[in-house]
Amino acid sequence: MAELNEFMTRIDLSVLNDYVAANGKSVVYAKGVRIVQQGRLCRYVGVVKSGYFKYVALNSKGQEVVTGFSFEGEVVTDYVQGFLYDQPSLTSIVAGCDAEVQRVSVEDARRFIIERNPGFVAEVSSNLLQEAYCRYLNMLVKTPTERFHELVSRYPGVMHNLPIQEIASYLGISRRQLHRIREAESAADTSECEDI
Repeated sequence: MAELNEFMTRIDLSVLNDYVAANGKSVVYAKGVRIVQQGRLCRYVGVVKSGYFKYVALNSKGQEVVTGFSFEGEVVTDYVQGFLYDQPSLTSIVAGCDAEVQRVSVEDARRFIIERNPGFVAEVSSNLLQEAYCRYLNMLVKTPTERFHELVSRYPGVMHNLPIQEIASYLGISRRQLHRIREAESAADTSECEDI
């Protein structure tokens, strides 16, 4: 779909994608159905065929906070906890709309990848670490408006393809803050047009 998960463009996922395509089972998830529930072991690695999935964690108020997404053509799994450590997931992975996934078991995918490409785990891990570190720094040093601009530049269709609440949650702001940012953008665009 887009470049929101930019780190995936730096990793050669063709071996995993080919394995999943050849050995996977197609499963359709209705909107809101979870691939994995927070606190449970993620048992599948999949490639999204249609729709999208959101990664969510519960905050101290019991509200879901969006931590990431997997879009069409991208891998969907709990890589760190499930794939690497065989530990319960720290997030839930939820279908953001009706979505189809071609999936295999984590155990089978892990075994295949380690045999075929032993450096894959280190490559994916280092890219995910870099992505997480950049997101962490962005949350600390960039304003909500700057984070919004960065999101829109990386994924131009974001405002049309995802619900506003999910975008706001991903940016770490309220829906009201996102609305104000968008209103300010519209006002700025209007005043620029008037100057021409």
